[in-house]
Amino acid sequence: MHIQIITLILLCLAKDVFSTNENVLCKLGDSIVLKSDSDTNSPSSILWRLGQNKVADFDKDFGTTVSYYGEFNSRTTLDTTTGELKITGLRKTDEGVYSVEFNSKRLEKTYTLSVLKPVPKPAIIVSCNDNKISCTLTCDGDTAGAEPVTYWWKVGEGNWENIGKLLTVTKSDSKLNQNGYKYTCKLKNGVSEKDSDPVGPLFDSKQSTNVGSVIGWILFTLLLIAVIISVGFCVWRNKTGPPNNTLKDFRRSVLFYFGGNKEQENQGRVESDRNKEQENQGRVESDTKGKDEDVPKDKLLPNEDGDVTNNVENPVLG
Repeated sequence: MHIQIITLILLCLAKDVFSTNENVLCKLGDSIVLKSDSDTNSPSSILWRLGQNKVADFDKDFGTTVSYYGEFNSRTTLDTTTGELKITGLRKTDEGVYSVEFNSKRLEKTYTLSVLKPVPKPAIIVSCNDNKISCTLTCDGDTAGAEPVTYWWKVGEGNWENIGKLLTVTKSDSKLNQNGYKYTCKLKNGVSEKDSDPVGPLFDSKQSTNVGSVIGWILFTLLLIAVIISVGFCVWRNKTGPPNNTLKDFRRSVLFYFGGNKEQENQGRVESDRNKEQENQGRVESDTKGKDEDVPKDKLLPNEDGDVTNNVENPVLG
């Protein structure tokens, strides 16, 4: 009894060792031919299965007609001489393990079929930060039914690199030397590959040059001002002589020169306003005096203190 059990186990192990499986990857809608590994020609019966389900069946005892099952009925052909099975218009539902039996005996050769959609043409989506110093590129495409897929990138005329779906580049990235270059991505699976349209350049090299020129001019101007101040200080120091030729004295002289003129100007404005005020006051006094002289003497009346007043301006109510 023990010997029989050991024999059965060895037979099962031997079957697993000597069985051969081939992985087959096909594109959706394509055709495939599955061959047997048998040298037997014109077997009396042939049966192909997908898993446990029948695909095609032929038996000479029941005539020369081949029976096709399910979705394989109108797109499958069985060669009754060689046992080859051809399937056209492959679908996702055709995926699985295919096996064949010759003369009611299963052969060791099997096929594991995978059906993939072709990858779509990808598009690159660019997203940059506000100051456009760094940008993230996304290789975008609907990969449903086409997976597994890989993402590839090319910078300029360089080589393709399997980087991933996202590519981040910065303006200061010297490794890629991306200024002025265009970027292209590729979607790829086991049955197809497609490239995107290139995008770029991402960074305006002219704008970078302009910014550099502005910074250069600013630095040059500051340097020129420093030189002028230094030369002016040396000349002033030689003309002034010690002990009043220190840097502190020079700064006081400069401030007095630029601030003194403004102070004199403000003082002139104050004196001008004062003169105008005095002139207006003189006009008022002159007008008052003229009015008093024009009043007749009979209109003048003494007030309570005995002074004579203008009767016209101060009428006595009767």
